[in-house]
Amino acid sequence: MAVSSRAKKALIAVGALAGVAALLVGIGHWRAHDLMAGDVLWHAEVEQGSHESVAVNDRIYTYGDSLLTIRDLADGTTVAEEYLDGTWAYVGDGGHVAVVSIGQITMLDRDGKQMWQRRFDDLHNPLAISPDGALDTVVCARKVCSTVRFDASGTETSAAVQRRSPDLEAPASIGHGTTDNSRVRRIPAFATDLDPKSHTVREVRDGKPVGEPIALMDDHVAAQVGDLLVGVDRTGGTCTFTATRAGEPAWRTATACPDLGFPYVNVLTDRIYLTNRTADAYDVVTTDLEGRRATSFSIEAGPASDAERTDLAPTPDAVVLTLTDQVVAYSPTTGKKLWTEKLSKTSHAALDKTTKIYPGVQVSGPIVDVYENAPDPLAALAIGRDVPSYTHSFIDAESGEVSAKLAAPWGSVAHGLDDGRVLVVGSGDMWLVSP
Repeated sequence: MAVSSRAKKALIAVGALAGVAALLVGIGHWRAHDLMAGDVLWHAEVEQGSHESVAVNDRIYTYGDSLLTIRDLADGTTVAEEYLDGTWAYVGDGGHVAVVSIGQITMLDRDGKQMWQRRFDDLHNPLAISPDGALDTVVCARKVCSTVRFDASGTETSAAVQRRSPDLEAPASIGHGTTDNSRVRRIPAFATDLDPKSHTVREVRDGKPVGEPIALMDDHVAAQVGDLLVGVDRTGGTCTFTATRAGEPAWRTATACPDLGFPYVNVLTDRIYLTNRTADAYDVVTTDLEGRRATSFSIEAGPASDAERTDLAPTPDAVVLTLTDQVVAYSPTTGKKLWTEKLSKTSHAALDKTTKIYPGVQVSGPIVDVYENAPDPLAALAIGRDVPSYTHSFIDAESGEVSAKLAAPWGSVAHGLDDGRVLVVGSGDMWLVSP
């Protein structure tokens, strides 16, 4: 039977619509989890996701349920997977990993190759891993602690009586996505001991004093990043930052500052902050880790209230204040406002779909993650698989611009990397998002 010209056109139109619909479904199926704006460099399905992850140089390290996984940051491919009994995995600046349990240490290189393994009757707490793989650790037995150094072959090369300040027992976190309680963390490259009474800096390897004593307002305001130890003192209304690098004097800088009480210390790869919450404001004292310029300023936050969401989070190039309905960023060098992002009630409560709530806000490194449980319409096209329950908008902390968006399952955690990329880790997925 002949088909009329009009019928042919109709069939072509229907076919075109079907093709477009299939294309949209295909795009939605791919992009729902991976990309809604910006670029996802790669996505990997992981056997065991871990929120406790850390990126060091060009490697990603995760550790959980005795499984250490090392991935290539460039493409997400697995470099090594090793089942190792332990409680913590410590990563050094060179990418070496010390997997530690109560009675054993296993040392691996950046590619997961085992360098050495030793069993002990004592508790070892690693303090530093040098770029060549040497390990400094505290050894405690019968209520007596000492410091021990192992070279890259696992040979004990020195030991000394423990003189460290207790506040430096857990080294400062370096990079992003690491906390003192994480199973996997990055630790300094040089082990420094700070005498709690004289504030004398000592090299853990031999206990000998190095450099000049560092003046401190209290032991807890000293922090170590790599081979740099920074302490802060306040005298006569002036805060002074003093730094030693590998035990030798590095720099000193000062600024007028208010009484900080018992400040919270944040350490990033290139900046240190002291922040103190008052009745209606945050006091901020900061300097870059080259000691070029120390600054002090106050950020009004309004009175603290259980009904309001108020949080201050330092980043490398901005100080981010989260309030109930907005996010505000300030310059760390001038204290001036950089940008304001108003938050609207667009996310629905999980238990009551008629109730709208403000999106969540999480600051990590140089990015601000604004997330909400209202999937983008594009995500709804992902038929045949679970629709992601959260959408993440990644905002550059310095400029205030949205660099990328990602639809991901509930519980996914974003780690902002130093170069502005974002590593997102879920229970079974991992993404690297690029602006």
